[in-house]
This record gives sequence, C-alpha cells and structure tokens, in this order.
Amino acid sequence: MPARDNIETFPTIPIGNGLLRIEYQLALNVRFGVHKETFQMSDAHHADLAEANGNQVPFFVVSPMKFGVMTFFTLGFYWVYCFYQSWSLHREKTGERVSPLWRSAFAVFFIYPLLRRANDHIRDSGKTYPWSILGLTLGYYGFCVVWVVASVVLEGQLWPAYFAGIAIQAAWLIILVFMQKGINFGAGDKEGKANSRFTLANWLWMLLGIALMAAQLFALIALSPMV
Repeated sequence: MPARDNIETFPTIPIGNGLLRIEYQLALNVRFGVHKETFQMSDAHHADLAEANGNQVPFFVVSPMKFGVMTFFTLGFYWVYCFYQSWSLHREKTGERVSPLWRSAFAVFFIYPLLRRANDHIRDSGKTYPWSILGLTLGYYGFCVVWVVASVVLEGQLWPAYFAGIAIQAAWLIILVFMQKGINFGAGDKEGKANSRFTLANWLWMLLGIALMAAQLFALIALSPMV
C-alpha cells in the first residue's frame, strides 16, 4: 500500500456504491477558486511519511511545538483532529476494523487503546520508549476530575474559575504533548519534523480560537462587578 499523505482530511461517509469524501479544502476550491494545497493543515509530503522500509507510517506525526500551540489556540480541537488521523492511519496500516470518527468523537475513552497500539508498534520494531502509557492516561483523567471539582468549588467566582481553568488546561496540554511525542516515536519521527511548519489553514484555525478566547475574556470582564 503506498504511503498516505500526513494531511488532515475529513471522514468518509458511505453513499450509494462509493465513498463521498467530505473535504473543506475542496469546498473552498470550488467556491472561491483557490488551490487545495493552500488550506492543508499539514506540510508533510509522501517522502517524509514512509518508514525506513518504505511502508506507510502507522500514526499521525506532528512536532511537539506545533501540536502544543495548535491545541491551545484551537481550544483542544487540534488534538482531537490528530487523534482521528492516528486512528485512520492505524486502520489503513493494519486493517483493524475501527472507526476513527467515533473513536475521536469519544476520544477520552480511547486514549489508552491508541497509546497501547503505539507502544506495541514500538516494541514490535525492537525499540523501547521511556513513557508510561497508563500513567499518562491516568494523569489525563486525574485532571478531568480536578477540573470538575474546581468547577463546583469555584462556582460563581468568575476570575478564580477562569485562571484555574487555564492552569488545568496547561497541565492537560503537557500530558498530551508527552503522548504525541511517544506516538511520533512509534511512527519513526520523534520530533515530528515531517509536520513542523504552520500552514495557512493552521493560522486560520488559531485565529478563530483566539477570537473565541477574546470573546470569553470580554464577557468575563463585562460580567465582573464594577470596582
């Protein structure tokens, strides 16, 4: 099977006798007459994505810095997107009957299964990686509990709840970055060099996230009691 581009694409939906691939990039191309490549979320190419033996990579690769920045400024959406891509590549690589769409929609329940498959791939290749997939998973769930508790304890306290939320998101992000670094290692590119540059689509998604953050902050200021 030829190596697949390390490009964020959208799920395919069975229609009639074939598959209709829903791609926002194509929609933009048809509507506005722009090139699809302009709106790719990844800068990787075929040559960057093959393993040493020329086979397709088993998981999605992205540099830790790009992953962290994109995940933060897209309010977590980019992590879910990478999650979908890893499941999609794994299915194409192994033929395992899994649904990347549903596993990314309910990503919180499928973190450990994905990390276990990445770890198994690393071991099968005769390598080892210094991570604890159980520890990372439990750490993620632990901060989920902290977030729920903080939401209850700080209810009605706008600014303390806001800053507590930022701190918890930062802790989540650190854990997710460690997860992605292990996934990168399993795909043969620990530093994610094949997908490290920011594309136009990346900047557009981040601008949308920043706009939402600004709106949230403005609402918070407006709701705060006058001093």
